[in-house]
Amino acid sequence: MADFGHEDRFARVSIVFSFIALGLGGLFGLVQLITRTPYMPKLVNEAGYYAVLTGHGVLMAIVWTAFFIMGFAAYLVPRELGVRLSPKLLWAALLLSVAGTAAAATVILAGKATVLYTFYAPLAAHAAFYLGAAVLIIGTWIFAAAIFKAYLEWRRANKDKEAPIATLGVLATLIIWLEATPPLAFMVLKDLVPMALAGKYVDPLETRTYFWYFGHPLVYFWLVPAVAFWYYAIPRILGVRLFSRSMAKVAYILFIVASTPVGLHHQFMDPGISGFAKFFHTVTTYMVATPSLLTAFNLIATMERAGRAAGGRGFLGWVWRLPWGNPVFAGSALSLILFGFGGIGGIINASYTLNYIVHNTMWIVGHFHLTVGTAVTLTFMAASYALVPSLFGRELASIRLARVQPYLWFVGMLIFSLALHLAGLYGVPRRVYDVMYGGAAPASWVAPLLVAAMGGIVFWSSGALFLLEMMATMLRARPGSQGVQLLPAVPESLGRKTVLDSLKLWVLIAVVLIAIGWSIPFYEIYSRGLSPVPPVGPDGVKLG
Repeated sequence: MADFGHEDRFARVSIVFSFIALGLGGLFGLVQLITRTPYMPKLVNEAGYYAVLTGHGVLMAIVWTAFFIMGFAAYLVPRELGVRLSPKLLWAALLLSVAGTAAAATVILAGKATVLYTFYAPLAAHAAFYLGAAVLIIGTWIFAAAIFKAYLEWRRANKDKEAPIATLGVLATLIIWLEATPPLAFMVLKDLVPMALAGKYVDPLETRTYFWYFGHPLVYFWLVPAVAFWYYAIPRILGVRLFSRSMAKVAYILFIVASTPVGLHHQFMDPGISGFAKFFHTVTTYMVATPSLLTAFNLIATMERAGRAAGGRGFLGWVWRLPWGNPVFAGSALSLILFGFGGIGGIINASYTLNYIVHNTMWIVGHFHLTVGTAVTLTFMAASYALVPSLFGRELASIRLARVQPYLWFVGMLIFSLALHLAGLYGVPRRVYDVMYGGAAPASWVAPLLVAAMGGIVFWSSGALFLLEMMATMLRARPGSQGVQLLPAVPESLGRKTVLDSLKLWVLIAVVLIAIGWSIPFYEIYSRGLSPVPPVGPDGVKLG
């Protein structure tokens, strides 16, 4: 096997940095959970609450995911393609990404960025928060350049061969990221930095629309690598072929094509955007739900094939023949189950009428904890049980703990998220420091919030155990390679290239659909004329 020295060093640093973000973001989440739950102590004051809420969202939604994805991709792609990544591009990407993250995190910890994860105007943070976000994005672009450079080198030597299925998922992930992030960087530099530095008045609807151009495609930047890992790991662990490689490729294509013109379903309540524009994004949102359904069918069919080959009989007898004691498989399969619940909620969120009921309620919090909180995070944890031992040349510190941890997360998250869905239907708001409004809120809100807190503490404990396992494996475990046993290294048999492997074609179609989907709302905003307002600082005082 080739020596992937600098790729593995990059992957080690990137994944360790992602664990740091996960730990700090998780701590913020626990503080937030306890503070907002009735009858529990207020761990922070109101200003502190919105600071930890911002930190939790940014660290978990952007930093934890971005750094883990970069580490995973740097490990996987060279091994699947047999092509080295540019060390200059890798380390430039890592340096900028870490510097940008450090700048933004410092401002959050200082209480000078209480703008939440959705950082559009008129809320204003310290300029270093926005500049840090911009530098982080530039770092990820450089990393994408390293991956695409390696892929093009491989493609020139393999013109008629299909790409490995997991590498194709990494490429789809980076394409989605490159589709979605340029408008965010433009908005940050055009509006938010001048707003923070000079008190520039900006139009809230304009910045909000730019943000959601990026904000919902970010979901697929999280999700597609998890899907790629499912496609990569589950057949290898089960010792069978993926049910349909073509179906997997179609899923990737639909993610590439339809993942970006979907953000307006977050703005159904905004009066400055026409019903037609919102309807167009509703259609594309349902379109991008299709690859999730295809993925679920493909993987369940793969698991059923393996379970029946192992002697499973009857309608569901094959389920019990699967290797539920393998934490890589268990974490992946349990993620897939809760992703199904999250997908159902997502379809409701995208409904033009039903969205009015759940908008800005705890339903939304329950929903995205099933998606990024489980489908993505628990999958990345499962992947870590194979990646970390391989990267660090260590056995897992405790295989027993590794076997328990995914189930603890699954149970805790199921309780937490279902309780918050119910709370949302009762009308409990999100993003509010005093959820009970000083005792004026309905008494029916109390029970689901208390149940959610219990579930949250359970899955937070699971996350703490995971980080303890990773730390002990990296620092104290004995040399070995237990990850190879958890995820066998099986060579992939590649067929001939087809139209499904033609990334240029699908990116072109995506660009056309993006242009149609986003030109409509921006035309409406600019043709009507902007309505700039003064920025509002962390203390609630108007600036400028």
